[in-house]
Order: sequence, then structure tokens, then C-alpha cells
Amino acid sequence: MIKSTAMPIFRLFSCTLLLFFTVVVSANDANEPNGLRLGSYQELVAQHEAKPLVVVFWSISCASCLKEMATIKEIHQEQPSLPIVMVSIDDSTEASAVLATLQDKGLSDLESWVFTESNPQRLRYEIDSTWYGEIPRLYFFDADHNRRGISGKISKADWLELLAS
Repeated sequence: MIKSTAMPIFRLFSCTLLLFFTVVVSANDANEPNGLRLGSYQELVAQHEAKPLVVVFWSISCASCLKEMATIKEIHQEQPSLPIVMVSIDDSTEASAVLATLQDKGLSDLESWVFTESNPQRLRYEIDSTWYGEIPRLYFFDADHNRRGISGKISKADWLELLAS
């Protein structure tokens, strides 16, 4: 009687393939930005309660936002314990481009979010009723969570001054 080696090889191949896809799917899930919808912003801020926080709203199509990322990277490297949260106002269908941009700019280790709300104007209003969508938009929270919003690209010196106040 001749033993067939096809079945054990098939099982080994199947297990290897299953393991590969499990790792790929898990890695993709871990790299996906969080979805920002109504109520999420308050949860995001509450997670960082009683400590300074910076929340940056940006877009993959915003030249000023992309330039601002060099300053954000410097601040992050100099103050790694400061929570900086990157929130893309791009649609969630752009999540892979958002992640690629953060990686390219050296910011992929920061907490990231992307708009998933079907009505982005309503979401912006919930975040800040005085914000009309201009980007970059930064919110600096002090340890007591007093918030200061700034629109437009700002210098590193301005960042440091805002963080010190």
C-alpha cells in the first residue's frame, strides 16, 4: 500500500494560508483609524482627561496641513508624552490614503481618526459651533481641559507657547 502525502501537504498549506490571512486582517484592523461620528469627539477628549492634549484636524488634500505635519513631528519627538490626535476630515473611504500620509510624514504612531459621519457639517458643529471647516484646525487643551482652537498653519514657536500656557 502506498501512502499519499498529498493530504498532509494540503493540510499544512491550508493552515499556513489561514494563519497568513489572519495576520494580514489583524494588521489591517490595527492600522485602521478610528471612525469619528456624532458623540465620538467627546469620547476622544474624555479619554485624555486631566492632561494636556492637542487635536489636529487635517486633510490629505490640504497643502498647509501636510506642511504642518513637519512641525507636529518635531513636537512629538521632543515631547513624546504629549497626546497628539490626528483627525482627518476626509471621508472614511480615504482611510488607506490617510494612513499612508501619516506614515509618510512620520506620524503613524499617533492616535488617528477619520470622519465617518454622513453629515460632516453637523459633526463639525458638534465639535465646535464656531468652526466652519477651515483646516488645518488645532485644538490645544490644558491640563484642566480648557480648549483653545486655532485655524491655519502655525509656527513651532507658537506651538510651544500654546503648550506652555
